Amino acid sequence: MNRARIHWPSVLLFCLGFFSTTAASNIIQDVFMELFGELTKDEKARTLRLAHLDTLLALGTSRPGEKLLHIPEYADPKARQLGINISQSLVSSDLDEWMNRVMEVVPKLDEMKSFAMVRRLLVAALIKYWLEHGNKIPDECTLKVQELLLQLYKVHRIGAVHKGVMEYLHISKSGGTSWCHIAELNGCVTERYDRSYVCQVKKFDDKVRWLNMTFHMLQIPVYRVPQYVLKRFSRFGTFRKNHDMSACSARRQLIASRGYNYYSNEYTVHGGHKGMENAHMCSNFFNAIVLRDPLKRLVSHMKFVMWTMSGDRGYNDTILFNRMYANRSSEFWQALGPAIVDNYFIRSLLGEKAFHVPVGTVSREMLSLAEHVLVQFDLVLVLEQDTEVKNLITSYGVGWNHTLEEVHDKDSNVREAEFNTTAYIPRDLDRLLQAQTLDMELFEFTKTLAQLDPVVYAVARKVGLQPLPPESSIDSEGPPCGLLRGQYKEGLLTSLGAKKPTLAAKRKKGKGLGAGRKDPARQARASRASSRLGVGIENRQQGGGR
Repeated sequence: MNRARIHWPSVLLFCLGFFSTTAASNIIQDVFMELFGELTKDEKARTLRLAHLDTLLALGTSRPGEKLLHIPEYADPKARQLGINISQSLVSSDLDEWMNRVMEVVPKLDEMKSFAMVRRLLVAALIKYWLEHGNKIPDECTLKVQELLLQLYKVHRIGAVHKGVMEYLHISKSGGTSWCHIAELNGCVTERYDRSYVCQVKKFDDKVRWLNMTFHMLQIPVYRVPQYVLKRFSRFGTFRKNHDMSACSARRQLIASRGYNYYSNEYTVHGGHKGMENAHMCSNFFNAIVLRDPLKRLVSHMKFVMWTMSGDRGYNDTILFNRMYANRSSEFWQALGPAIVDNYFIRSLLGEKAFHVPVGTVSREMLSLAEHVLVQFDLVLVLEQDTEVKNLITSYGVGWNHTLEEVHDKDSNVREAEFNTTAYIPRDLDRLLQAQTLDMELFEFTKTLAQLDPVVYAVARKVGLQPLPPESSIDSEGPPCGLLRGQYKEGLLTSLGAKKPTLAAKRKKGKGLGAGRKDPARQARASRASSRLGVGIENRQQGGGR
């Protein structure tokens, strides 16, 4: 009797393939369940999140000029193909065939960009498929899904390193001051770090426009209004002074000349002074935003204004303060701070014309445009998200080791203990809260959006990838800031497998342009160190301490 001969190499290959598929299946299923598993037990929440995914996918079909004039990712024809066509087609396609189409295109994307919107469109299509097919990805497709998510992470990291500088859109009273200081803890370089300046660059004129000074002066004589209030708070209705200086190209030039790799903008996005359809971020920066519950933000904002006015930077006069804020109504606050009590998120995302529209005129059309701008941010985080997910976003999204949990500036409980602003909140507050309907819709959409990037990051973490490769050859003279190294990115790009050399690398290989020039990053670090030394000496001379 002849026995069949076993071809052991084939058996080994089969076993390796089986175990690889099984491992991938476990990783994908685990990640999807960790981030979206609660939807399997709550039909109402599942329906809402599916509606948000459909909204996102619908936004992906819009070409530049149809609603928004600027969609920088779609300048790349491969990104347009993925966003407008392929991401939409999974609903009518076989998953395996769809994955083949996606994986043919994603590696061809321009690596100078991080393609946040396209990434989220593809992940949204997969999550929607998972939710509508019994919360399961077929085993035979899981290896391809894992490969796609890892490829998207590679695109994100290389694109982030190429951008090199973060512009943080600081939505007031949404954790922005704390974000500024975790940037400092992570070694990022900016113009100034302190509790009141919140990491802005003065020349960009990104200051807040909270209060209507014309109305304010009708309540209090102008000579009793402190300069701090005039200069920092009371600029509602005024646009940036110099739009040439605040344009993206000018911002990049100034940032590069000073060696910064981080700054905050506490006003609104760019381009919107020409109309909200012109609103956009600077695509040559890594754009980040943090949102929080709009109702909590509104109350926090009102309290912060009153707390500031009650102190030595405000009226510093109890009688004058009571004259201004005691027994006031919602109408008073709508006149004093139109933007801060009327859908502040949407205003902030649509540029200057939208920011300064009258109370009650923020529309559903503006909500849709704001959603479209929001999905293009490189990093989107919700303050109320699970702590582990927030830390995943900051560590894998930016390569930062320090997180929001390590700092908590401008603590409201401490302020409230100093001065009871709650007593001055208007009795008809509910009228203001009910007027935030569109911001609440945007916030709910953001909660779904902010769960999509963690799918990519969690898979990368589970397969053992680190945000910053340990073998990366990073210029020791460059400022640390996670993935955002400014001009010091050559070694990191090489470690991440980038194909294109940067302009700086080309110059080094060519005529050596820039040789002998002063290093702006080194100068910035030296200036900060000198400033801190001076503060330390002053404290010791005064007998002060921490």
